[in-house]
Formats: sequence, C-alpha cells, structure tokens
Amino acid sequence: MEQAIRSDTQAPRMREQLATLLGISALYIGFGMTMGLIQGGFPAIMRAQGISLGAAGWLYALYLPLGVAFLWAPLVDRWRPPLLPPRLAWIVPMQVLAALTVAMVALLEGAAMGILFSMGLFVAFTMATMDIALDGLAVERIHPAWRPRAAACKLGALSTGAMIGGGAFVALFHTYGWKAIFLCYAASLLLLVLPVLLLMKEVPHVGQPNVGRRDAASLSALLRNPVQRKRLTLLTLACCVIFPIAGLNRLMLLDLNVPIAQIGGIVGTLGPITMLITAVISMPLMRRCGLSGALMAFTVLALLALAAMITGFVRVQSWLAMSGAIAVGAAVSGIFVVLSARILGWSRGAQPATDYAAFYGVGRFASTLATIAGAQMVSWISWPWFYASGALALLIITGLLRAPMAEKDE
Repeated sequence: MEQAIRSDTQAPRMREQLATLLGISALYIGFGMTMGLIQGGFPAIMRAQGISLGAAGWLYALYLPLGVAFLWAPLVDRWRPPLLPPRLAWIVPMQVLAALTVAMVALLEGAAMGILFSMGLFVAFTMATMDIALDGLAVERIHPAWRPRAAACKLGALSTGAMIGGGAFVALFHTYGWKAIFLCYAASLLLLVLPVLLLMKEVPHVGQPNVGRRDAASLSALLRNPVQRKRLTLLTLACCVIFPIAGLNRLMLLDLNVPIAQIGGIVGTLGPITMLITAVISMPLMRRCGLSGALMAFTVLALLALAAMITGFVRVQSWLAMSGAIAVGAAVSGIFVVLSARILGWSRGAQPATDYAAFYGVGRFASTLATIAGAQMVSWISWPWFYASGALALLIITGLLRAPMAEKDE
C-alpha cells in the first residue's frame, strides 16, 4: 500500500519536474543564442573585417549587462508585475522586449555604430533580467534530487543556443545578410517563450516556505553571511579563470590565419555539439564521482585542451589549435555544470533570484572584465603565454574549490 502511494506521488513529481525542465530549457536556448552572438559572433566578424585585437576585445562590453544583473536582482525578488504568474511576469515581457528590439535592429542595417551598440546593450539588459527571473524559477521549482539534471539541461540548452547564435548565424551571415539573420533571431526569441507559458501552469511551487520575506531581498543579506561570502569569492575567481581561456579562442584562431567561415562552421558548430555531449555525460559523472570528482575530471580535460592550443599555435598547426579550442569549451562547460548544480543548492533560501544572480552574476561580470583584460594582455605576452598562465590559474582555483564542491547537498 505504501509503495503504491509513493509511486502515485513520484509520478506527478516526475511529470512536474520534466515540464519545468522543458519550459526553462527553451528559454535558456534563447539566452544561449544571445550569449553566442556576443561572445562568438560580433568580435570574430569585426576582427575578420580588420579591426585590431584590442578593439575587438572591447566588443565583449556588450556582455556587461549580463554580468551586472545581480544589481537589480533584489527588485525581481521583491516586486512582481501584475497579470502573469509571479516569475513569468518578468520572464515574458523581457523576452518580448528583446525580440522586438532585435527586429528593429534587423531593419537598421547601416545605422550608426553607437545606435546599434545601444540597442545591443538594451537587448542584453532585457535578456539578463529575464535570466534572473528564470534562474529564480529554477531554484524554486527544481527538487534537490533533480539539480544535477537541471544543471546539465541548462548547459545543453545554452550550448544549443550558442550553436545557433555563435555558429549558424556567423556561418550564414554572409549568405543571407543582416536583415534575415536578425529577423530569424527575433522570431526565435518569441517562439521559445511558448513552452514556459504552456507548461509552467502545471508545475506547483516546491521552494522554501519563507517567500514572504522577499520584501527584504538584498545583496547585503548575502554578503553578511561569511559562508556565502566565501562561496561567492571562490566562484568569482573560478569564472575569471575559465571564461577567458575559453572565450578568446576564436580570436586566437584568426591570428593563426584560420578563415572566419571555417571558424564559424567548425568551431561554432562542433564546439556546442561537444558541450551537448558534456551535458549528457556530466549527469552520470556527478552521480558516480560526486561534484568534486567531476570538477577534477573536467579540469584535466581543460589542461589537455590548453596544451593543444599552445602547441598548435607555436607549430602553426591550425587543426590542433581548433581541436584544443573545441575541447576547452567542452571542459569549461563541464566545470560550469558542476558549479551550477552547487549554486542551485546554495541559493535555495528566502531570496533565490537575488542569491543565484549574485553567485552567477558577479562571476559573470568579473569574468567579462577579465576577458577584456585578457585580450589586451595577449598583445603583450602572446597567446602561448596567455594559455600557460591560464592553466596555472586553473590548477590553483580548482584546488581551492574542491572542499566547497564536496559539501553535502541540501
């Protein structure tokens, strides 16, 4: 009898969790498209058109709204716009605003760079705000036992989006042109909001019962907690290491005289595919080896990839450098899955959107600055020394993260 009752309660929970994962994964695809365009699209296109490495590095400033979103995350926790359900009241309007702005960009080919850059910043702002609410929704609705699956699904969705935004759009840009590419991007953002509207109404809230305290949501509440403060510091340092060593590899390949079409077609496609594979294997790896063991495994892969890029660049072997660029993306993605699984547990409190945005957003902001600085640094020390320094920093931060990753889940 007890077994039958347990089965009846587990089946709805599985359906609810699957509905949640499907809805949020669709939105993460759109977010991944935006990240792919910012990280792998515009800098590579502009670099191929002749701008300097340092100038191309400054284009990563479009990523800054995604990094400082934690500043307005308390507002998302405190205030919920009317008409739509709580989290969806932020998610849907922000996604629609982003789509409409992208559609305007599609019609403004040839406009002044300042106008286009400002519109790009607004798109990044709306998508960052959507992401805050989406992360809060994930923290609230994902059961602890499903956190590794949720982290892997997030990586898979972001990788799919990156494959489109940083791969397909770049590879097809010269064939179909500005207007068609950006209209497709806008239409995709609108379509990807439909699953969450259709499915999330079926999913009950499974978060903490202290939701009423959210009127006091603030970053200072997180920073006053010494344990949370230490976690935030370590995660920020980790982001400042892993994202620059993976985010600048296309510029390295351009300096190795690899054609941009080849970069978009091969790295922009195979890179996200390997990330999808990483998402699949990360779930059993985390179950078998734990978060700490999975972190070490992906770190070893990253070190091998960095060695391949250094060797490929020094010996002018583009195939080896491209292989390393693809592999380091997969390795960093694996590390990201492990961090995301832990952040979901650390953020499960009175202000989930604020805490998650701080854990992930502060690191994202700092890593954006680190990526910009890295592009400037390469001009002084060369690509091999840059990646060698990154390997050393990765070893240090991985050692510091092992203890927090080994903590028991909540």
